[in-house]
Amino acid sequence: MKILLLILFLTILSCESTSIKQEEISVVLTEEQKLKELFITTIKPLFKTYKDVVIPNEFRIDEDDNSINAGAADNYLEVSKGLVSSKKEYVKIFVLAHEISHIVTLNQADTFMLSGSIPSGIVTNDYKKTEYLADLIAIHLINIHEKKLSEILQSNFETLKDLLGNKTFTHPGGNERVNLMKKYLTKEKNDNPSNAFKEMFKEIWSMN
Repeated sequence: MKILLLILFLTILSCESTSIKQEEISVVLTEEQKLKELFITTIKPLFKTYKDVVIPNEFRIDEDDNSINAGAADNYLEVSKGLVSSKKEYVKIFVLAHEISHIVTLNQADTFMLSGSIPSGIVTNDYKKTEYLADLIAIHLINIHEKKLSEILQSNFETLKDLLGNKTFTHPGGNERVNLMKKYLTKEKNDNPSNAFKEMFKEIWSMN
């Protein structure tokens, strides 16, 4: 009987120890690890149809940049310390999706028979078109693959507008960028996501 009670006691102790260890692992997960997990489990799957594009698995952190920022190129992704530290998951997802969208933009253009570099309009230069197109790809993919996240993002468009800031030579202002995404979402509801996406993509591509 004593032996049986001892075995039972040791089993309970072992279960409690395992539970404590699991909790400790969860607690010590760093913000960087959380962002990496979010990137691998949520962002990369959005782009699974772009098979000819190399999307990075890792990202570099700019420890000196406390703003919400990121940058991407073929098989390269850099994020700011500010993005890593952000408590708003929808912001992290949109920013990362936007940056990866830069990588796939020309591939998507080829699919729509728009081969070559992005043309520069008289009013809207090619830099600004690049940002519009990345916004469009990001919101389209989030909307069709992560519907609940899309709803959260849409309900926080005002916050996103402020985050995107004022217009510069290379970037449209936050108001213009959010309005373009809203335009796509309206078209998508009246038609379907694929047609709305294609129409909006071509419209941005040929902007003056």
